[in-house]
Amino acid sequence: MTKYSSRLLVASMAITAITSLLSFFSGPNWILDLFSHFKWQYLLALTCGTVILAFKKTKLSLIFLPFIFILIMEIVPFYFGGNKNISLTKTTKIICINLLSSNMEFKLVENYINQNNPDIILLQEFNTIWQSQLEPKLQEYPHRLTIPRNDNFGMALYSKGKITNLKTLTFGDLDIPSIQGAIEIGSAVVQLIATHPLPPVGADYFQHRNSQLAELGLYIAELDSEVILIGDLNTTSFSTHFKKLTSTAKLIDTRRGFGELTTWPTWFSPARTTLDHCLISAGLSVKSRKVGENIGSDHLPISVEIGVE
Repeated sequence: MTKYSSRLLVASMAITAITSLLSFFSGPNWILDLFSHFKWQYLLALTCGTVILAFKKTKLSLIFLPFIFILIMEIVPFYFGGNKNISLTKTTKIICINLLSSNMEFKLVENYINQNNPDIILLQEFNTIWQSQLEPKLQEYPHRLTIPRNDNFGMALYSKGKITNLKTLTFGDLDIPSIQGAIEIGSAVVQLIATHPLPPVGADYFQHRNSQLAELGLYIAELDSEVILIGDLNTTSFSTHFKKLTSTAKLIDTRRGFGELTTWPTWFSPARTTLDHCLISAGLSVKSRKVGENIGSDHLPISVEIGVE
């Protein structure tokens, strides 16, 4: 390693380390919030850089170990704990697909649904074209609420089993729909809530997303039942605002024990992170949590099997 390349490596690692640290203080700033979503990439870059640097400048490489340790503490919990219980026998399988409104791969989506045979389907970025293509193929799902829209915030919920009190809700200060309905899982009546906030691109959208997540957390905290929250939340688990949502609503990430399970973007896997979530209250358990194959969208679909202990 030449002196120039060594300096370049150290400078790159320093920038990465500082960025990773600043991302923990992202609360009011939309740019820092964007930086918070890529912590496994920071961990990989700093770990590889530290190993390379150790052969040339061992003492200098030690400076980056605390940053690596902090990042490990953020990522490791996804591989342990949570409400994982693979021995569950009676479960409800839910899939969530962000279709991408401009996507025309109708057959890929249909095949994914057929292969997984879910009990409940949540479709996001749902418009009239997708409705015309998929609805004739979903006759097994008679219980439904569809909200097709021309923007990216249409939504549809389809279920084989009965959903009671199925309704549209809005959270935050914009007219963006969410869906709520009550389902039975084993002996429990569970409130299923599907939502899709704005992407935090720019200060205004950032504030709108945060407002929706904050109101949603308060709403769930007041519900006197078990809860499933599912959808493209347009944030990752590393964001301050995601952590506030789970803390306020007392929800558990279904990925705990299964891994990070990244979903977006499909077109550049080195930057892939998790925007598509399924969160549950403490009385529910998770038998399986998976990410599906590419169905033509910029998001990968997710599936989760949920039951009661």
